[in-house]
Amino acid sequence: MRRISTFAKHWPTTLAAVGVVTLCGIGPGQAQEAPRESIGPFFDIDWSVGLRGAYTSNSLTGSHYEAILAPEVTLSRQGQREQMSLTTGADLSIDQNKAVRLGDVHAKAASTYALDENSTLSGSLDLSLTRISPDDPSLATGTGIAPQKFTGTAQGIATRKLGQFDLTGTLTGERFIEGPTTLDDSSIIDNVNQNYWLGSGELRVGYELTPLLSVFADGEYSSSKFDAVSPSLGVFLNGHTYTLRGGASYTQQGNFVAEASVGRAWMDYDHASLTDAASWVYDASLTFTPDETISLVGSLETTLAPSTNVYGDTDVGYTLRGGAIYQVNPWLTLRSSASLDRTVTLGSGDVDWGYTAGAGLDLSTSRHVVWSADYLFSHDEPPGDPVSNTHAVTLGVKVKK
Repeated sequence: MRRISTFAKHWPTTLAAVGVVTLCGIGPGQAQEAPRESIGPFFDIDWSVGLRGAYTSNSLTGSHYEAILAPEVTLSRQGQREQMSLTTGADLSIDQNKAVRLGDVHAKAASTYALDENSTLSGSLDLSLTRISPDDPSLATGTGIAPQKFTGTAQGIATRKLGQFDLTGTLTGERFIEGPTTLDDSSIIDNVNQNYWLGSGELRVGYELTPLLSVFADGEYSSSKFDAVSPSLGVFLNGHTYTLRGGASYTQQGNFVAEASVGRAWMDYDHASLTDAASWVYDASLTFTPDETISLVGSLETTLAPSTNVYGDTDVGYTLRGGAIYQVNPWLTLRSSASLDRTVTLGSGDVDWGYTAGAGLDLSTSRHVVWSADYLFSHDEPPGDPVSNTHAVTLGVKVKK
């Protein structure tokens, strides 16, 4: 699908050849015209428009349904050394009360450039603006308009292979802004204290023990700065996080990729009244494709950050995810997913945990039309609040290029 203009690839050679012909005194009428080569587009364009109907039933907030329109456009370019892409899309919904909500607007630009066979530079810019349904159980009771959230992330990555060693350096910058929450009685909850800037740097050094097995050490530093003080503590939750991990990776080309690491993370707050914290961190990932019809993925991620439940405390979050895709035939694909989230507040000992399980299918009635059906069950047990169970059923159709 991705093409690059043949003329664009060879235009310096073409111009040089024209110059040689002119210098030799050979005019256009004295030489045979070279056959023309086809010129393709500079970018390949891919697009899709999805229309979905979703019904959600929650044990605390009741049930609601909505219709969702989701257009998306992708521009991509594949060169000899570089790859570039730009994806933009949105989700526009209308619920049973005829309330219109722009649930998501996103744009992502990514580029990769190979300096040589051992060195690669890549970068990305990811922007998203989201607003969840006011019926979502994570919001305050009596929410009329959910807050709008903006997340912008810029990242640059450089990799270099030196014999059996490989180096990877990563720089990341992030900006998060959460707007106010409007309640049914028209009162406002100001969420400015949730807004922050974050910057991080990471260096990973790997060593190839065998063509399949490698070991690595990974060090990361991040710094966060909030826009406003904590409303309950009256101080900024600014701080620095240091993480050091070691692990191993196994790669069987085209079939099996696995990685696991363990280490220690420290949270160092700027304000003396806040208690610094440390925790063990674990990370793992797995991709298994036994054949062209089956794909299995799994991941484990650990985070250390200021607590969202107890101001002035520190949360350690563990997220376990898994998924499977089975292509029954060229027209039918089955999907399943599951996740487990557990957050432990170190000082108070509070535990917030939940899990999800879902299944779905995609049915292609032509190369341009895909029908889908999904079911997702969610269970959430926040500390000090009632248990929440959610059932969500989604039916939709996507028209694509």
